[in-house]
Amino acid sequence: MAEPTKNVSDLTALEVREHLLSGQETVPEFMAKLGRFVDGADKAIHAFAHRDDRVVDLQADNLQRDRAAGHLPGPLYGVPVGVKDIIDTMDFPTEYGSPIHAGRYSVGDATVVSRLRAAGAVIFGKTVTTEFATTHPGPTCNPHNLAHTPGGSSSGSAAAVAAGMVPVALGTQTNGSVIRPASFCGVYALKPSRGLLPRTGVLDQSPSLDEIGVFARNLEDIAKLTEIMSGDDGHDSASARQSPRRLYDVAVSQPPLPPKFCFVKTPWWDDVEPEAREAYEAFVAHMGENVEVVQLPDIVKQVAPWLVTVNEIELGVCLQKEWLHHRELLSEPLRARVEKSMTMPGTNYLIAKDRMFHVMNAFDEYFATYDAILCPAALGTAPHSLASTGNPIMQTVWSFAGLPSVNLPLLTLSNGLPLGVQAVGSYQNDARLLRSSRWLVSEFIKRNMA
Repeated sequence: MAEPTKNVSDLTALEVREHLLSGQETVPEFMAKLGRFVDGADKAIHAFAHRDDRVVDLQADNLQRDRAAGHLPGPLYGVPVGVKDIIDTMDFPTEYGSPIHAGRYSVGDATVVSRLRAAGAVIFGKTVTTEFATTHPGPTCNPHNLAHTPGGSSSGSAAAVAAGMVPVALGTQTNGSVIRPASFCGVYALKPSRGLLPRTGVLDQSPSLDEIGVFARNLEDIAKLTEIMSGDDGHDSASARQSPRRLYDVAVSQPPLPPKFCFVKTPWWDDVEPEAREAYEAFVAHMGENVEVVQLPDIVKQVAPWLVTVNEIELGVCLQKEWLHHRELLSEPLRARVEKSMTMPGTNYLIAKDRMFHVMNAFDEYFATYDAILCPAALGTAPHSLASTGNPIMQTVWSFAGLPSVNLPLLTLSNGLPLGVQAVGSYQNDARLLRSSRWLVSEFIKRNMA
């Protein structure tokens, strides 16, 4: 049972469920208390784009009524979830971070949202996204220092979890929009294998690259939510024939042997801030024989322009309607990207698309030896200023390859800001990645306490 002395903002998702099932509070009472906390905290952080206590109260009342009627509580009973404002929810607007879609309501939930509701979750509100999940920032601040960016494009989701407003939140990643903000905000996050989570009801920004991700206070919650949301829904070709995954039981189990990790500095190591480089090198030394330093294959040096080609051309196609009818409401940087996409050769796109599978397969020999690849989650801590959400380059290779990756919030630099270690797994081995990552976190903490 969760400790009753814990603040409402300190509970993990599964602790919330235990707390509510214990009878210490009803779901409506818990949501009211959490709502009061968020009302105060979000005045400075601006993590939520839309919150409505009436919508939350209705969900909470329905859950409480169902339980009183003898219905079995779901695996996420009463768990409040933040949802990025590009993922459809039938009872909150979904505005894509753009005035073009102000007041837009969808006819139904995204598949992942409907699966969370069916498991007993409460959709607590819509979190701030950058404009169309690109790079033009929203108003969200980093909870660790309000003068610094939380990262993007899943800015509000990362900040909401970091600030204790919700225990879990959904985001999306096209390049670095889940793992980077998780690193900047000091929370756990998973960008799963390509196709694991169906994207029906989610904004198309770059369909070849877009993935739904999860932010949380621990890896166990991530495993539970991802398991519940996984599997083909018959509407997303990327998820076709993907069966629901058994993630949680594997993720929380002990590995049969101590996992083996390799650390890669990547071709962008010289761009990492000096103090961050020192922190990563100290981390590798601290883990001793469990982590070996190796080199990445040469093909990764070409990945960044390939990803840009795929992303830019698909972005231009996906925003044609907005470009044709409301271009004056697009930010100048986004207008420039759409214009550029119209001049990019189609042959470059076809070549880049063909490279995606080659890049994924380039890591087969690594995963034959190692349980996970470790590397920096960012070039440093969150940049000062809200004008930029930071550089996603440390996610580029893994996003292009479609491999699962997690942020492990293990490091803190002298400025008091968090810095994550990124762990990458083999394709469709998300459960093994989560299990190995839990072991790594536990071992790191154990050695720090020794």
